[in-house]
Amino acid sequence: MVRKRNSQKNIHKKKPLRPARKVVPRLWLKIMMLFAFALLSAAILAIGIMPAQITSEVGEVASEDVFNTGSTHTYPSALGTEQARSEAASQVEAIYEIDDNVLSDFLSQINKDFATIDSLSMRNNIVLDSESRRASLRNALPGEFSDEMLNNVLNASFSEMYTMRQNLRDAVSAVYKRGVRELDLLKAKDDIAAILIRTPLSGEGLTFLLAYVNGLSLMPNDLYDFQASANALQAAVEAVSTVYVTVQYGEKLLSRGSLITAEQIEALQAVGMYSENPRYTPYGGLLIITLLFTLLMGLYLFYYQPKLFFQDKSILLLCVTMLLVLLLCRFIAFINFSANPEVSAHIGYLLPVATVAMLLALLLERNLAIFATVIFSVYVCVICKGQVAYGLTALSGGLAGILSTTRLNQRSQLVGASIYIALANMALIGGWGLLANQSYTVIGYGLLFGAGNGLLSAILAIGILPFLEGAFSVTTVMRLLELSNFNHPLLKKLMMEAPGTYNHSVLVGNLAETAADAIGADALMVRVASYYHDVGKLKRPYFFIENQGVNDNPHDKLQPSISVMIITSHVREGVEMLRKARFPEEIIALVEQHHGTGLLRIFYKKAQEQALDSSTVREENFRYPFSKPQSREAALVLLADITQAAVQSLKQADKGQIEDTVHGIFKGRMEDGQLLDCPITFQDMRLIEEAFLRVLSGMNHSRLLYPEQTAKDTGVDKLAYLLDDNPAMLALSDATAQSTAATSSPANN
Repeated sequence: MVRKRNSQKNIHKKKPLRPARKVVPRLWLKIMMLFAFALLSAAILAIGIMPAQITSEVGEVASEDVFNTGSTHTYPSALGTEQARSEAASQVEAIYEIDDNVLSDFLSQINKDFATIDSLSMRNNIVLDSESRRASLRNALPGEFSDEMLNNVLNASFSEMYTMRQNLRDAVSAVYKRGVRELDLLKAKDDIAAILIRTPLSGEGLTFLLAYVNGLSLMPNDLYDFQASANALQAAVEAVSTVYVTVQYGEKLLSRGSLITAEQIEALQAVGMYSENPRYTPYGGLLIITLLFTLLMGLYLFYYQPKLFFQDKSILLLCVTMLLVLLLCRFIAFINFSANPEVSAHIGYLLPVATVAMLLALLLERNLAIFATVIFSVYVCVICKGQVAYGLTALSGGLAGILSTTRLNQRSQLVGASIYIALANMALIGGWGLLANQSYTVIGYGLLFGAGNGLLSAILAIGILPFLEGAFSVTTVMRLLELSNFNHPLLKKLMMEAPGTYNHSVLVGNLAETAADAIGADALMVRVASYYHDVGKLKRPYFFIENQGVNDNPHDKLQPSISVMIITSHVREGVEMLRKARFPEEIIALVEQHHGTGLLRIFYKKAQEQALDSSTVREENFRYPFSKPQSREAALVLLADITQAAVQSLKQADKGQIEDTVHGIFKGRMEDGQLLDCPITFQDMRLIEEAFLRVLSGMNHSRLLYPEQTAKDTGVDKLAYLLDDNPAMLALSDATAQSTAATSSPANN
């Protein structure tokens, strides 16, 4: 049975993410760690954060001249932007929309009323007397009518009534198609009456219609569209570009003796020189900011990355990494590279935010790295006293750093990542400088610092990464890439001592990796696990069919129970070898689960045939004594392992045979319950099967068979050993043998 996929991308978990009895203490531990992180972050950011502050308010008289002592700074003016948006909003007109249903209902009501008149007319009703007809008509029609009016319409001919109805419908349609608003209902009646007066109706008919219209309760059809009006207003407001104000270095912000304006206060705030309470409130605000971002980060982890949240090691690694880089940024910000204030101020472009971005992307998770980069960008603004350009540069460089870690295959390529970071920094610095109308000299210094940022970030990441990997035992992409290198001692030993197993493992890796890409699983993890999944066969390689010669199978001379013990032991021995080689636990888990609890059916059947009483042969003694796949990645290794072995045995198989083989394997694994414990869906199974067929079709392309080749040469007789734990494939192997025998006949050569 295949279950609905869990939305979380967690793998290799045999236990619930949130154990019921330990949620509270573990949750409090996380809260304490994150709270300590927020306090330490605030403490680091608070170092040297306070410049000379102005405390005057709008309307007060400036007591002294105040100049911008920082660098040239461009900031978004909230006052200017709000004024521009208000002007744009005032020019937006209300939007009305005509509701066609109102006219349709109105015309239907007219038809209904005239049908009532027709049913009560002298032409169609001879049962009621005149008084009863008039009374019924007054109750059915709106308006006030004299007896004479009612008698006239009751005695009118069919053509006269038809003409009256059509003229009324035309008049109503003409008015309503122009649109009738709530305030125009009385005018709409007058307009309908005016149109009727201009029609060639007789006096009695016109009089009746005017009385009828006068009694109607009209409904507006030109209705105020609140949503469209709101959207138009929002669009007009959003179309207004943010108003930016540039404060030049040395520019006078306040003049002694002049009244302070709101615009001047805004400029002072932008350059970090204004505060109503300069003593303690900035530190309180700083603590609020760090607590807020820490809370958001904690909630993000709790809801979207629970695997990381409920691992103390992951939370600690996150906090240590961010604090370490934050401390480096704070230290670098104090360095004075030049006596020129404009040059020295560019130190903000050198803060290595990309370092923390790359470290978190490699050590934990890319989405978390993006989240942390955004937070760090805000912290850079704090370090640089609110200058947005430095924060945006940190954001662009950090995101470029994360993207540069996507296809790394060795640590040295982190140096190449510095190029992408430098380019992103330089692009933003150059664009911002042009936008702020800075001099080319100032922009040039900024570009130089941005390029240096890329190199510094990569160097720091290379230097810090090994220490964090070792201290926290983290399986990074870099570690997996190192393990996937075919020069690894275990793989080289496998190639030399068990070449058949080695080739099989490489092909399984190709299969599983392709399928992992198709369903969005961890392709690199799957590929590495596939390479090492049969490493335990190094203990006794000759007992496995891929390492045997033709017609040389030692299991023919062994008891089935001994064969089962030898075959199943390769999983346990492989796990022991990997643990001894200090492999990541995630890889070991996949290796341990790659056979699940599958049945070695060929030995089970053999034991039944040899036993005096087949009922004494217990099936559980012929199953792998391990866990079923607990993750999609483990399921991929299991399926790829048996599929590759089975299809490889069909050396001259055509496309149909391959498809039947793969489908039979998948069906057999599901019927045997091997996929019950992993979050894999039927959609996943379909995509995996399609991916396998694409790869296998390329591996097993058709070739001409020579007459001397026989069905036995195709390896079909060995298929049973490869599929011995898959009941769905036993019948298929017979069909495959017949097909391959037919293919090898001289007539087909």
